[in-house]
Amino acid sequence: MKTMLDFLSGLAASRLAELAAAHRPDGPAPHGPKALAELLLDPGTVTGTIAALSLPELQVAEALSLRAAGTRRTDLAHLLGVAAGDADLGMVLGRLEWHALAWPDGEWIRTAPIHEVIVGGYGFGPSARLELAQLSLDRLQRIAYNLDAPVGRDRAALLDGACAALADAATVRAKFAAAPEATKDLLLALAEGDPFYFDPRQMGALRTNRPTALRWAVDHGMVMWNPAGMAAVLPSEVGVVLRQDQEDGFRADFDPAPPLQVPVEVSVEMVQRDGAAAIRAALAHVTALLEACGRAPVPMLKDGGVGTRELRRLGKAIGGDDLEMRLWLTLAAVSGLIGITDNRIAPSAYYDDWLKLDPPAQYGELLTAWLMMDAAPLDTGAPALLRTERDEAVSVLRRSLVSLLNGLPDGYALPSLDGINELQMYLRPLLTGADPEEAYPTTCLLWRELELMGLGALHAPTSLCRALAAEAGLDGTPHRPALLAELERLIPAAQRTVLLQSDLTAVATGAPAAALAELLDLTADRESRGGGHTWRFSESSVRRAFDTGATADALLAALREAATGGRVPQPLQYLVTDLARRHGAVRVRPVGCVLRSEDTTLLAELTRVKSLAKLGLTELAPTVYASALPPEQTLAALRAAGYAPAGEHPDGTIAFDQVRKHRVPTHQDSS
Repeated sequence: MKTMLDFLSGLAASRLAELAAAHRPDGPAPHGPKALAELLLDPGTVTGTIAALSLPELQVAEALSLRAAGTRRTDLAHLLGVAAGDADLGMVLGRLEWHALAWPDGEWIRTAPIHEVIVGGYGFGPSARLELAQLSLDRLQRIAYNLDAPVGRDRAALLDGACAALADAATVRAKFAAAPEATKDLLLALAEGDPFYFDPRQMGALRTNRPTALRWAVDHGMVMWNPAGMAAVLPSEVGVVLRQDQEDGFRADFDPAPPLQVPVEVSVEMVQRDGAAAIRAALAHVTALLEACGRAPVPMLKDGGVGTRELRRLGKAIGGDDLEMRLWLTLAAVSGLIGITDNRIAPSAYYDDWLKLDPPAQYGELLTAWLMMDAAPLDTGAPALLRTERDEAVSVLRRSLVSLLNGLPDGYALPSLDGINELQMYLRPLLTGADPEEAYPTTCLLWRELELMGLGALHAPTSLCRALAAEAGLDGTPHRPALLAELERLIPAAQRTVLLQSDLTAVATGAPAAALAELLDLTADRESRGGGHTWRFSESSVRRAFDTGATADALLAALREAATGGRVPQPLQYLVTDLARRHGAVRVRPVGCVLRSEDTTLLAELTRVKSLAKLGLTELAPTVYASALPPEQTLAALRAAGYAPAGEHPDGTIAFDQVRKHRVPTHQDSS
């Protein structure tokens, strides 16, 4: 029997790496085929893989789950109602092999432990392997012997042999034909009805080894019974054969063709235009959001996440609705551009590095993070940035929608969101659920994400959608670099210069480079952003630059370097030079308190006393000196130096010390 390890050992190293990355994207990669086999055989891994299967893949997996040891391809085809060489079945088996859920072994199809994950499909009982594994060695040997499986080996080999015998439909039919008539009637009743069987008298007979119809079935592995339990059960390996052989002939579902959705023609130019506009708007909004968080960190709710009030405030500040703010915040978070400090959201240290990237590279990081994020940002059932139980499912559905859209030819779109929802339910039935009305809201939210990210428009894919699918391997081909080149075509390079105009405005036709934006945000007020960026210079904005230490010469030199043609308009030059002349004419100095005396000689003497040096006394006027320390400490220092100062109220009257008398409240005796 070809095991998972045997299957993996025959794969190329690149394929093993793909499997490891697919099943453990964030953890350490398994070392070698053996460790990878252990990972892929883990029921948790199998569960996650099955959850993301399409409808026909799930249907074939469910059929394979009925026989734990494997299924002959002819038996599988017969169960599904198709020919053994059916092309659709071959394609689906190839997909299951790609997922490492099933692999060929001569005329057999071997599987990962699907039977541990899919239990009770079509009303059948659990696989025989689940029941046989709990039996004692002597009972296992007896069953293996009666099934004509090899005996006298270790427990694991006995279990494999018994399961392999039951997986062979011919063996099951032969044992059924040899069974007593009463046993046949019992087996058929269990196959057509409830596979679990409990009759106190029959159970008692099993414990005393009295010959009964049930005893024969148990001893020959046709019915499973554990003395430690209560009910007996018809295993799926037996139930599927008996039900198939009935007059109506049981068949498992197999729907290889997706729901019919006739694409409609759409203007490629309009799709590209809308997509390109969305890309530029998305990058501008994320940048504006990060700037807003930098100016005033966003408070989080007590229980975590960002509430509606803050989302609306941000939306009003940068332009956009609550849903958009949820998406931009989540994008910034998963890209590592924001963090939490003192329960407030602010840009991270990496944000400064991200700003230095060209716009195409900036958006490339956002887009890659969006595709892989385990988050449902537009789900309003929880505050923004708070994880929900739907996050992982939405993550898979997001990639599924990108892949679905990428499959459309250029110039064609899906007819409606209802049609997209129907196809999503076909592609990921376990994640969407079976009810179209319940699946529809998630499909709508994901489509909105694609529109906002510039990947879809008018229910059609943009060129960026195709590039992203190629980069991520969602188009059915190996991963290949395509995203950055497409972004460089769609997003203009960062503007290194700006048009300075006589009306004291600065205009950049595209996204400004980080250094240019920093200069203009310091010296002018931003009035608009998006396709073009506009700033306006004013006295207050230029004064802001001088307040940070800039000089007129340095500021004008920086503006000339940033200006298109190297020219600074005369009104702007005048504004800078005039404000530089006036800047600092009045200065504000912090003081702890002031000392006032009509005795100028005494005040001058204080500056020469060494013990008073800590006061940092500075002459403001012949009769007024400033102290760096507050009044209480200044008074104490003067008194310690032998002087007799007095405090003074703001109105010039002497501030006398009040004698403090400490008291505690009197407690009345309650009696």
